[in-house]
Amino acid sequence: MFEGLIEFAEETVFARINQIMENEKSTSLRCFNVLYLLLAFADRNPGITRVLLGDALVGEQARLHTRVEQFFARLETQLKQILRESRMREGEQSALDVEQAASLMLALVEGRMQRFLRTRFRVSPLAEWDGHWGLIEPCLFPPVPAD
Repeated sequence: MFEGLIEFAEETVFARINQIMENEKSTSLRCFNVLYLLLAFADRNPGITRVLLGDALVGEQARLHTRVEQFFARLETQLKQILRESRMREGEQSALDVEQAASLMLALVEGRMQRFLRTRFRVSPLAEWDGHWGLIEPCLFPPVPAD
């Protein structure tokens, strides 16, 4: 049962990420949309959120925990790819290196999902997301000075 839920999460999230990659060219918007996608998915699927965060997997086979780890590793790899492509394509730089920036974004999303679980799904992972993104976006993607 859990295997199927993890597979559903992988298929749904990564298919949508591929669409984001095709349709969006801005690095900042790509990252925002990927993170928003995961938060919205968690908001709409609280049971799967429990699985992805490991809460529902207590006492289950190690193979399931490994699949969840791979899900988040793949997500972090996708964020790194977005940032690396941007640096190669546009020469965009950040105060953080690629690994730090991807790790920070993923930690932020996982923390919001964890709060959703901890509050027994009363506080949406999307609550105040736009404001929080507005705080970290300039650090991740500083404005390019005009020539």
